[in-house]
Amino acid sequence: MFNHILLCTHGTAGAQKAECFVFNQMEANPDLKVSVLTVLDEDWRAMTGDDWLNSSKTHSTFLDHVQEQVTEEIEAQWQRIKDTHPAASGAGFYQKTGAIAQTITGMAAALGCDLIAIGPYQKRQGFLSGKGSTGLQDRMKNKELHPLLPCPLMILP
Repeated sequence: MFNHILLCTHGTAGAQKAECFVFNQMEANPDLKVSVLTVLDEDWRAMTGDDWLNSSKTHSTFLDHVQEQVTEEIEAQWQRIKDTHPAASGAGFYQKTGAIAQTITGMAAALGCDLIAIGPYQKRQGFLSGKGSTGLQDRMKNKELHPLLPCPLMILP
């Protein structure tokens, strides 16, 4: 039915449910093409702290360091996917920074995907909650995503 699925994941428990479903479909249908997208919200580079104490060079160096750390975490998530789902070795993996809804729909259109798959909404688990969650904590609002959709959206519970 579908030929190319854009799987959006950021490593949380909900996203991992979507990963399982999509890669089970890929195993059952070897002709299915899957692209995995991890979006880093564009707003992260605007973070500030005690910037008035730092020079612009120090601030830029710090942001570059954070970008490197986040990229390593995303690559570790992708390796977890490949280790967990052998079919993932045939998928394309993309990391983009931007507005989440616009980046997802833009990539789906650019890659010619005919389905976007995401995990279910999950409550944020705070840093001090003691529950410890993995993955990026970025969230998007459905009302921002739905008007931009170039193809069907599947939310996998």
